[in-house]
Amino acid sequence: MGRIQKKGVKGAAANFITRQQALKKLQISLADFRRLCILKGIYPREPRSKKKANKGSTAPATFYYVKDIQYLLHEPLLMKFREYKAFARKLNKVLHKGDKSTARSLNEHNRPVYTLDHLVKERYPTFVDALRDLDDAISMLYLFANMPVDSRIKAKTVKQCQTLIAEFQNYVMHAQCLRKVFFSIKGIYYQAEIKGQTITWIVPYQFTQEVPTDVDFRVMATFLEFYITLMGFVNYRLYNDLNLTYPPDLASGLALDKNPHTKTAEDEDDAAAEAAAAADLNEFKDEDASGDVSVREIQEATLQVKNLKELFKSHTFFLSRETPRYAMEFMIRSCGGAVSWDKSLGGTPPMEETDERVTIQVSDRPKVNRRVMNRTYVQPQWIADCINARKLLKSALYAPGELLPPHLSPFVIAKPGEYVPTVDDDEDEELAQAAAQAAAETAAAADEDDTYEDELKAEAAGVPFSEYDGTAPADDTKRVTRSKKRAQDNDEHKEAEEMATVMMSNKKRKLYTIMKESNQRKADEAKKLQDKKKALKAKKK
Repeated sequence: MGRIQKKGVKGAAANFITRQQALKKLQISLADFRRLCILKGIYPREPRSKKKANKGSTAPATFYYVKDIQYLLHEPLLMKFREYKAFARKLNKVLHKGDKSTARSLNEHNRPVYTLDHLVKERYPTFVDALRDLDDAISMLYLFANMPVDSRIKAKTVKQCQTLIAEFQNYVMHAQCLRKVFFSIKGIYYQAEIKGQTITWIVPYQFTQEVPTDVDFRVMATFLEFYITLMGFVNYRLYNDLNLTYPPDLASGLALDKNPHTKTAEDEDDAAAEAAAAADLNEFKDEDASGDVSVREIQEATLQVKNLKELFKSHTFFLSRETPRYAMEFMIRSCGGAVSWDKSLGGTPPMEETDERVTIQVSDRPKVNRRVMNRTYVQPQWIADCINARKLLKSALYAPGELLPPHLSPFVIAKPGEYVPTVDDDEDEELAQAAAQAAAETAAAADEDDTYEDELKAEAAGVPFSEYDGTAPADDTKRVTRSKKRAQDNDEHKEAEEMATVMMSNKKRKLYTIMKESNQRKADEAKKLQDKKKALKAKKK
């Protein structure tokens, strides 16, 4: 007879620990425990059986892995938190006595200081790992960079966020790695490709932000504290890879012209590696049945990225005072263009509005009174749509005061059969020509099958191939026979489909019916929108 297993020694009860038990083991408060878990990247876990994990109890509880809590026992930050608690107690005691000079000296010389550098190295062993987890970090830095300073949000924190995002934007403009832009209600979505990794973030519009009262800023401040340290590491490495000085001089705007970068053999190798990695992105992915990417697809992807980098190379833009300067400047310079702006937007503009070098002026007014000859006037959406289309679109569609074309999200891939609004009539004609060509090819294939069938019948009847004339016109009887045969094939296909439906289980049949209804509903909706578009076009004509 085997030994009796003691309860709670093996299985879920030994692998999981409740939050209350973890607090007792670590001997810290709940607030410090939350901070420590956020900084270390430890999150609650959901066991398969809460009753077994809680040793038979059904009371609601939050569970963690025992290994994670053991890992926290050796964390240097734990000792720093305890030191800070002792320091706060000592400082409070001095303040209650009214000894302000001693309290000031204690605060300046004895306040415990800690860094999060070792946590960044622990959580991200390689640089690529850090880039993969950069989306939330950049979005939160942009959010706090636009927040007003109050008792919960310190001026020093806001300044750090503004500096870090300015440095990151500097890198994206210099490396020209911006790929997609989308204006949404929440803000402006950007997507960049850095070292083969796709990074997407959102930037709020430059409006006055209202600080909500129902948000726990202590939790957000903990995340922000870690993201500031992470972003400092990432920016340093990115600038170092481009052989640029870090931190850059941001006093003269977002320009990096003071530190020109000369290409080396290593840079060319990096560019080739990035071009090869670009073929794996969803926007360029077009794999065959075997799942391999051809050399031609890699070349096309590389060419598209190269064209995007030089999209605005031969143009100089001027931003009117009502346009968002920082967003427009970021997009234009990321695609190789030169940009200037109105003096009221801040900074020192490189050129005046009347300068002859300006070829495109971005304006968001219904009407521009003083127009300059040989200059194109567009609305801000034109820049984003050109970046997403990877080509210069017709500027007449985006002229000031014109009804803008639909601004489609580049992050959404349209499924077959879905309605996608188009801008140019040329695109509609191309689609119609492609549909007509496909129908013609189908008809030609059907005629070829009929010809092959006639040749087989002639061979079976003993007619030599030299005497067989396949060009002779078919009589009406043959045509009727062929049409009957096609109708019979269609009936057989329908019968086979009905038979397959009958053989399905009740659950699968219901699911299949729902799928068919959903597809039909989508097709009807797409057709309705297409008919509506045709009616509007006919009305305009």
